[in-house]
Amino acid sequence: MNVDAYRFCVIGPGRLGSTVLAGLREADLTVAAVGVHADDDTDLAASLPHVRVRDAALEADAWWLAVPDDEIYGVAGRLAGALPATRRPGAPQPLAIHSSGLGSVHLLKPLHEQGVRTLCLHPLQTFAGEPRAELLRDVPCAVTALEERDLLLGEELAGRLGMRPFRLEDDQKTLYHLAAVVGCNLLVALESEAKRLMDEATAESRGLDHLSVLLETTMRNLLQGGEPASALTGPVARGDVGTVRAHLRLLDRESPRLAQTYRALSLEALALAAPRLDDGQVETLQALLRTGGAGDAGRSGPQPPSPPSPWAGGQP
Repeated sequence: MNVDAYRFCVIGPGRLGSTVLAGLREADLTVAAVGVHADDDTDLAASLPHVRVRDAALEADAWWLAVPDDEIYGVAGRLAGALPATRRPGAPQPLAIHSSGLGSVHLLKPLHEQGVRTLCLHPLQTFAGEPRAELLRDVPCAVTALEERDLLLGEELAGRLGMRPFRLEDDQKTLYHLAAVVGCNLLVALESEAKRLMDEATAESRGLDHLSVLLETTMRNLLQGGEPASALTGPVARGDVGTVRAHLRLLDRESPRLAQTYRALSLEALALAAPRLDDGQVETLQALLRTGGAGDAGRSGPQPPSPPSPWAGGQP
């Protein structure tokens, strides 16, 4: 039996849930109700009946739990306790889905124990704007399930919503989610630091605007090059010890916390660049980046004067 046989209820229509609602509608799948969780409410769901989580068990036979990770198990338990003794004529075997990137499919265990098919669909997408079905289109989607037939159903559903499904083992979800966080969320934090530095350097608040072309070109090169090393440029990539030393002297003095981040990421960049550099450059950069001092490792004799501090108000 395929996904067209199901009557869906999305529980917790926040940003993700509202996007799922839009996707289900555009795919011409039946949405029977919205399971209101806490104070969730959206314009998108206004035309659908709003039901309590326990009542959702009666309104639908497929439940998409778009609630915070630490609430999935509890909501699954409430649904499991309210399942009807008999299903509507012609109804498929009930289905429960959650979309946690980290959480195990076993979070749906209370429902699985009641004979409900369970799976996890996690779109590799960020949902920060207005919910639209387009946000799911051509997005990679991790499919995790306990049984082959449920994997196939998850792949079918992801495909109907316009996504590109791939299978993910349940015991690899932490590693998978870590990759997504490093590649997305921590990138935002890093660019926040870059904006702050550029704002200070230019004495205006247009740091991201100044960096935008550099960011777009770097991301395009990264995605088109196939391997991250092919997109790497900058002082580490060309073995420019003097520039790295100047950066570290400033950071060690003015922002030790950011200096630690710079060292750690530059060592990762050096591992990518090493095949293009000679052994002497690699060894000098390694020594410079691994020291906890003022960034003068491997250099003797008088040092040039320190540049003036860009942080007039002290360490950020």
